Amino acid sequence: MNLKTYLEFLNDESNVKRKVNVTGAVIIKDNEDESQSVLLIQRDEKDHWPLVWEFPRGKCDKNDSNKLESCLKREVKEETGLKIKIIRYIDKYEYFADEGERLSTQYNYLCKLDPPNQKIKLSFEHQDYKWVSSVGEVELLVPSEMKKTISKVLNQDSKIVSCDYSNKEKIEE
Repeated sequence: MNLKTYLEFLNDESNVKRKVNVTGAVIIKDNEDESQSVLLIQRDEKDHWPLVWEFPRGKCDKNDSNKLESCLKREVKEETGLKIKIIRYIDKYEYFADEGERLSTQYNYLCKLDPPNQKIKLSFEHQDYKWVSSVGEVELLVPSEMKKTISKVLNQDSKIVSCDYSNKEKIEE
């Protein structure tokens, strides 16, 4: 099967055998310079998605699929050992997994550590972590859907265009 055919197969909803809710935590911390950083964790090299950087996330079990916030807290605790406080919902996106047989809807939340000075204890699924504060670094590390979500957090105070009209000199032509 060529790549085009395979990608079409993966994105064909008729192949979907189950739908799963997934939650993701964009965990922020305040830095000394008044900027903020986001926690990224790196999948283990033996994982089915090796060495990929992501924010903590995971599938909701049948018993908590309608309780996204409890699923989120459980997944963050399992993957990082951290306790979090959920601040607000950010966004959601869908993706196909398990060779197109699973359609996942990922709900992403902005979170903070609660209490703030906890130590990270990664699960066997992950091998490293880092706090990033630059959208440029995020661009280089995480999958595209996660880039969009994280940039909504790191860019929330940024202006797209900045103009200064205070200098009112007459322009001569």
